[in-house]
Amino acid sequence: MKKESKFELCSAFLRSSSFWHDENPPESVEGPVITISQAAGARGNPIADALVSELQGNRKIPKFRDWTIFNQTLVNRVIEENNLPTSSIEFLAEDKRGRIADYIGEALGLHKGAYTGVVKTAETILRIAQSGNAVIVGRGANFITKKIDLAVHIRLVGSLDIRIKSFAKIYGVSPSEAGQEVARRDRARRDYIQENFLEDVHDPRHYDLIINTDNFSDAAAAHLIISALEEKASPWKASHDGASMRL
Repeated sequence: MKKESKFELCSAFLRSSSFWHDENPPESVEGPVITISQAAGARGNPIADALVSELQGNRKIPKFRDWTIFNQTLVNRVIEENNLPTSSIEFLAEDKRGRIADYIGEALGLHKGAYTGVVKTAETILRIAQSGNAVIVGRGANFITKKIDLAVHIRLVGSLDIRIKSFAKIYGVSPSEAGQEVARRDRARRDYIQENFLEDVHDPRHYDLIINTDNFSDAAAAHLIISALEEKASPWKASHDGASMRL
């Protein structure tokens, strides 16, 4: 999916009436939504791209608007929409370490926006998920949206050496740089989940499906995820056959 298309879809989604106002899709449906948690280098964003491309024409899953990806752009949106200081972006990043120290620093007046940013991010993720047809990458979205029935929660993993090679290719860095960054991001994301949600990011009980991306292409991984969401959506679809849905 082209970057311009993703930006346009994101903008259109956030301008939609069901997002900005206290309206839900017909019959108070929340979702469908896919959350993706990933080990660094497990190709979360390329797989999200493949997912959205396949989902646009899917007729087995409720569709109220075009499917849209939310990843780093979500952080930027939180900064802009909540008038947080631009410097807060570093505190909103999922791979930022030392969250507890950030909160203490804010309480002492050393900096502002850390705790507020986390809360606003969570509120935004929930609102996006409730509006439906969203793929949300990272930021503990599976914990935030766990009460939404039409949600499927994915964890992407892989062997360290292959994840390092993938990271180096995606970001255009050396294997040595990729190895250091993969290790840093894995630690930081583990800390983010532990400190903000008091959960273990590696606990398989938090996910509907765990995919070893060593063994699947982006398209194959996307098909597995879509199949899981179709299974969750089938009772809703069966009860609404013949009913029209907003596109």
